[in-house]
Amino acid sequence: MNKIITVAVAGNPNTGKTTLINAIAGTNLHVGNWPGVTVEKKEATIEYKGYTIHFVDLPGTYSLANDTAEEKIAVEFLIKEKPDVVLNVVDSTNLERNLYLTIQLLELGRPLVIALNMWDDAIKKGIQIDVKKLEKLLCSRVIPTAAAKGEGVKEILDAIIEVYEKKEKPQCVFHFEDYFEEKLKELEEVIKKYQPILLNLYPKRFLLLSILEGNLHFIDVPISEKVLKEAERIRKEIESLFNKDISTIIVEERYSIILSIYEQCVKEDIHEKVDITLVLDKIFLHKIFGLPLFLFLAWLIFEITFEISSPFISWFDTTLSEYIAPWVYSFLMSMGASQWLTSLVTEGIIGGVGFVLVFVPVLFFLYAFMAFLEGSGYMARAAFIMDRFMSILGLSGKSFIPLILGFGCNVPAVYATRTLENPKEKILTVLMIPFMSCGARLTVYAFFVTIFFAQHKTAVILSLYGIGILVAIIVAFILQKTVFKGESTPFILELPPYRLPTLKYVLTNAWLKTKAFLYEAGTFILATSIIIWFLLHFPIGVKKAEDSLFGKISKTVAPIFEPLGFGNWEAAGALISGFVAKEVVISTMGNIYSGEILEEKPQPKPFKEGVIEIGAGFWEAVKEAGKAMLKIFG
Repeated sequence: MNKIITVAVAGNPNTGKTTLINAIAGTNLHVGNWPGVTVEKKEATIEYKGYTIHFVDLPGTYSLANDTAEEKIAVEFLIKEKPDVVLNVVDSTNLERNLYLTIQLLELGRPLVIALNMWDDAIKKGIQIDVKKLEKLLCSRVIPTAAAKGEGVKEILDAIIEVYEKKEKPQCVFHFEDYFEEKLKELEEVIKKYQPILLNLYPKRFLLLSILEGNLHFIDVPISEKVLKEAERIRKEIESLFNKDISTIIVEERYSIILSIYEQCVKEDIHEKVDITLVLDKIFLHKIFGLPLFLFLAWLIFEITFEISSPFISWFDTTLSEYIAPWVYSFLMSMGASQWLTSLVTEGIIGGVGFVLVFVPVLFFLYAFMAFLEGSGYMARAAFIMDRFMSILGLSGKSFIPLILGFGCNVPAVYATRTLENPKEKILTVLMIPFMSCGARLTVYAFFVTIFFAQHKTAVILSLYGIGILVAIIVAFILQKTVFKGESTPFILELPPYRLPTLKYVLTNAWLKTKAFLYEAGTFILATSIIIWFLLHFPIGVKKAEDSLFGKISKTVAPIFEPLGFGNWEAAGALISGFVAKEVVISTMGNIYSGEILEEKPQPKPFKEGVIEIGAGFWEAVKEAGKAMLKIFG
């Protein structure tokens, strides 16, 4: 039986933690939420050299303070779950800042492996890091990695196993100024006297510093009043001597240690180099041209997405309707299946879910382009560009990030508003998010636009997105002037350097999000399609869909939609189902109309011939997509 190693992956935002886990585990990444909160939780498990290694990607944090939900989660997991090994991912090009979290992790006393990520970028920038000396000073294994290229993955896994087997905790204790250390010792004696159990339950140094700072959220047992009183006295004595608040003193002491380590281990090549990030920022963050460039890129993404995906949509549709559906129909009939079972499978399942799956290529390509923008570092700049405009609505550029996420799915976008500190901004952003056209709505747009506006797909869909954004702006402006009056909060954002994302990174991210949609199609949409099919065929023996229970319900509510121009029962019924999930609109229409299609009872082609034709059709779709790209850029 394999030994199980639990590895907590910790690091600052934008250090490539998730990219490194993807490089290690491939697409075996499971995404959920941390219990009791809406912060995303990512996990992956792999088998390696007789070990089962379980990775838990902690939220990106700059420290282990008590300021955000992410920091609380990280501290509580590290202390309460006691992972076997902590993998600290740091940015090699920004080592001085990243080491602050490393010092805190060492204070926790957990076995540590440090991944010097973006090692290739550091080399390009002329940054030389003495890895052996850094290992000695930090009492931990240090491994250079380039996660985007998959470099250093094997070495990381070997180091994790080595550290796990040694069962040794880091012996490093970084001392602050003598007076501070004396006071820490004094606090330790106080705890030993009044509540010694605390020293058994929690890492000693981290506990002492946390009590002094008042960061007690991770402590489950009630702290003695005598301990708290003495801690307050000691804190005031330290603050009186240094003439600063305790948090500032601790931060400065840690950075003093970091500076010493940095000076001993890092050498920078000072000669003049062209910084591509500064050059590109002069273009993309330009006061006048920044916003038009952003809008142009948005248009270009939609144009490329729909032009490339269009041939694949046609191929997918043809494959389902002309090959798979007839084959399944023929197979069921040959097996003597009843008429209702044949109808359920061909109309309810293939006709319902299949209608939605046809638009998977659109989602995949859109997610791929979004992953490219995110991985390149441009997405953070888009938020910065929009800050000035968002301030007119009483929001900051930070609100733009949840709004952008809303184009993928409204639910995680609402979750993302947790990062907004201002309650007014949080509520206002949540109210704007539903107007952002999510991926589910995109499938509905693509369905109708392909039918009615084939020659102007990009323009029409971009207009639909634009109308949603415009309505959101109007609503936000009115609410900001009436209900949510007040100034917007300042926006501070770290802009990562520009990078060229690898094809693997882009495709992996696109596949993970598409897979989530496919899972929804295989469960929720499938169940809804089956329910709709039963409603369309009840009471038993009904001949026309409009006479079914679903048809009667739809006819009853249809007049309500008459002023909107679609008062027929089919449209009304599809719209009602859309309240459950937007993409179900398409599967419902598939259920309504598939019966008419299947009455023709198409003759299935021979299986071998059909498979060859499907393959040939896919190759044709690839060639058509290539021509579309040449047309756009030619």
